[in-house]
Amino acid sequence: MVDYFEFAFFAGLRPSEQSALQWVDVNLRAGTMRVHRARVLTEDKPRTKTHRERLVELNHRALGVLLRQQARTLAVGAEVFHNPRTGCAYIDEQSQRRAWLHALQAAGVRYCPPKERRDTSVTLALMVGANPVWVAMPHGHSVQVMMRDYVKWIPSADRGANLAALNATLARSTEGTEPPD
Repeated sequence: MVDYFEFAFFAGLRPSEQSALQWVDVNLRAGTMRVHRARVLTEDKPRTKTHRERLVELNHRALGVLLRQQARTLAVGAEVFHNPRTGCAYIDEQSQRRAWLHALQAAGVRYCPPKERRDTSVTLALMVGANPVWVAMPHGHSVQVMMRDYVKWIPSADRGANLAALNATLARSTEGTEPPD
């Protein structure tokens, strides 16, 4: 179950998408996964919430989870994540939700909904300075949603980098245009 939660924090899928993730959609060699299905209330949907398929580049933490899961679930089923108690694929989000609540209580952390694991994935990427357009695509957000909901995290990642890039470009564009002394 730890891998399930780690993947949620670092891959940023919606819980319904993560439950429905299948090995056929994962390319470990390329470090990518195709997200195009969801599982909601035990029903498999051939589409995501936004009805848009997306290709997600996996960071090393998410890829590490998939490599560990490969040994556990690749030979026994289509889905990447299985319930460790039953050995079967998750049919809904309830058992993960219960485990999440138990983990928070054991750690002494106040409750936050499972959806916030996805928000954490977005926030981490923005705080290290990732391009918001690049962050929006694998998370299935529009740029408008990204800017509306997450823009507050972008300035903390800048640390003067945007101003430095602008000044460097301006310095290059003005070289040789100054009058001689």
